[in-house]
Amino acid sequence: MAQQVDKITKHRLATSRITTVISIALVLFIIGLLGVIMINASTIADRVRESIGFEIMLSADMNEDGLSQMEKDLSAKPYVKSVKYVSREEAVQETIDMLGHDFREVVESNISASFQLKIKSEYTVEDSLLKIKKSLSQMQYVNDIVYEKNYVKEVNENLQKISIILLIISGILLLISIALISNTIRLAIYSKRFLIRSMLLVGAKRKTIYIPFIITGIVQGIWGAVIAVLLLFVLFYFAHTHPFFSEMIDFTQYQHYAELLGILFVLGILITWFSTLFSVRKYIKMKIDKLYF
Repeated sequence: MAQQVDKITKHRLATSRITTVISIALVLFIIGLLGVIMINASTIADRVRESIGFEIMLSADMNEDGLSQMEKDLSAKPYVKSVKYVSREEAVQETIDMLGHDFREVVESNISASFQLKIKSEYTVEDSLLKIKKSLSQMQYVNDIVYEKNYVKEVNENLQKISIILLIISGILLLISIALISNTIRLAIYSKRFLIRSMLLVGAKRKTIYIPFIITGIVQGIWGAVIAVLLLFVLFYFAHTHPFFSEMIDFTQYQHYAELLGILFVLGILITWFSTLFSVRKYIKMKIDKLYF
């Protein structure tokens, strides 16, 4: 009979620990998923910003040597991501294609060759773009410089709003995650409240009571983080094998992903540590008559 009770107790204890680890793992996985979204949101934002650029209209008297030298000078600029030369003939054809009719007699004389510049994302704020435009306008053979100022403003405003929304969601989700893990651990320790009281009655010091529970909590947090990381790897594999998702995720952000995985382990350890500490402290200070409620 005693052996049967012991088996049942061990089974319940193992089930409780497994349930706690799975709960922690699922919460950390959700946090990791949001982290992946934020990493790729930053990448997408950079790509959107880098679609912003200048079109440098060239004067008609530019020769081949001047053209080659100017292209080298533009490519050497620290804010330039890419340079594309568009000849006068190509510009004329693009205009005809855009209008849908051959208005060559009207528009051809007003069209010139140009350089199309794409600007690095860190230089796409409005003040920087104005300075870049002023600098480019001082170059030889530059007839005019065109860029969509309103589009730049709208892009930066919308990306800023999206970033704020993501941060708010992240903060709310983190708080919910901490609450869920804390409740899971509190329920697990609730089943051991009489054990804590017994240890106090036999004269055990509080430190002696805390340590085993905290170590167990940290181990559960680590196992939860391991499972969460494995789930994220499964997610990456799935995304990598499906073209639709592979275009949305940047798999080259190794450092950011490594930092994210490290954060999951740190969160798993810290949240379980403090949750266990506060839960055990609660039952240590609780009056004996309240242990039954």
